[in-house]
Amino acid sequence: MNDLKEKTTKVLGGTRGAHTAKKAPVKSGKKKRVLICLICVAVVLAAGYLTAVYANIPFIKNLRTLYIETAMNTLHHQWLATAFIPKDVIDQVMDEIQEEMDRNKIDQSDLPPGPDTTAPTLPPVQDTTDTTDTTPQTEPPPSALDLLLAMFPQIDASTIPADLALENIRQKDMASLGIKTTAGDTVWAIDMPNQILIMEVEGEGYKGKLALCLDSARTILGKDTRFANRGETVVEYCEDYDAVLGINAGGFEDEDGKGRGTEAVGLVKSQGELISKPTKKSPFQIAGFDWDNNFRVGTEVDVDSLRDGMQFFPVLVANGEKRVGKGSSGMGIQPRSCIGQTSTKDTLLLIIDGRQPGYSIGTTVSVCADILLRYDCFTAMTNDGGSSAIMVYDGEPITKNSAHNMPNGRYFPCGWVILKPGAGVSGGADTSGGTD
Repeated sequence: MNDLKEKTTKVLGGTRGAHTAKKAPVKSGKKKRVLICLICVAVVLAAGYLTAVYANIPFIKNLRTLYIETAMNTLHHQWLATAFIPKDVIDQVMDEIQEEMDRNKIDQSDLPPGPDTTAPTLPPVQDTTDTTDTTPQTEPPPSALDLLLAMFPQIDASTIPADLALENIRQKDMASLGIKTTAGDTVWAIDMPNQILIMEVEGEGYKGKLALCLDSARTILGKDTRFANRGETVVEYCEDYDAVLGINAGGFEDEDGKGRGTEAVGLVKSQGELISKPTKKSPFQIAGFDWDNNFRVGTEVDVDSLRDGMQFFPVLVANGEKRVGKGSSGMGIQPRSCIGQTSTKDTLLLIIDGRQPGYSIGTTVSVCADILLRYDCFTAMTNDGGSSAIMVYDGEPITKNSAHNMPNGRYFPCGWVILKPGAGVSGGADTSGGTD
């Protein structure tokens, strides 16, 4: 019996030993498969990286260029490009940006044509021999809707609610009413007393606001007068000038993104007073209103002829034509601030929010030009964007700027503001000095 147990144990033991011996190759095979998978993943990642960085396939190249432009046009996030993309690739994109900026330069834009003053065609002379009814005919007075559309023909009358009180209307935050412009944008505010129309604009990845302000005589560049150690917010500029609406304007020295808005980069001219002389540094171009309220842009604009002006880049629209390409024109996707003028000499102010995932990332300067051209833009310039971009109406911000912990926006050495009707600047030539 013991012999039988011993033999059984040996057989079972031998069997277990045989099974153990067979498992070793299985483990070794698994390790090999894992190693092969890791190698394949590494090869795929390496191939993907090399393709993303060096491929000249148009789709990939355009995305790579846009990524580099967006990163390199920030102060604190350039590492998103420099940490992953070779310097020679970045340098090539930056050279292309400089070429794009050089192509964008113009000497100076033309004057806008202004309102159409062509005399209407007279109707043919009627036969007056029939005098059966000599009672003079009087036309009924214009309705509130007629007056509104005469002031803002951009509004689509078919979208106005029948029960909305239109007489001398001044109402904001009205997007829920569904009033649209003829271009399809939602009306956010109608301000007949101050002759301002504000629209919500949005598209793929961006949201913002566009203000149309009648009579560019009321658009001035506010100057900083309050503080010695910092500039002013747009809210403060609106308070200074009792202005209805305002946005930020030109650039300023902003070391490490912590600038206090005390030192402008380039031209600042406010109501005929030269505050800061223009810079000749590329790619800055001059933008401002002359004494006849024409908005002028270009490198050779006569500063003496301007009543209010600043400098930035690029030119978006000149002489009614788009001046930036279909892509980002070297500026990437960012929050945007723009100023323009229609062919009838009304002011356009555009702010696009950005750097806020889930709400608005920002957009390109090309998209900004397209938005402005929907509203008969004749001339337009980009203001300083990024965390500077902000619009203020009725004393409070109505866009969501990306400046952290600064609900009223950053500090600026100047800001574009819209004065109340009757408060615009007019008068003679300026003699305060010009360029270097």
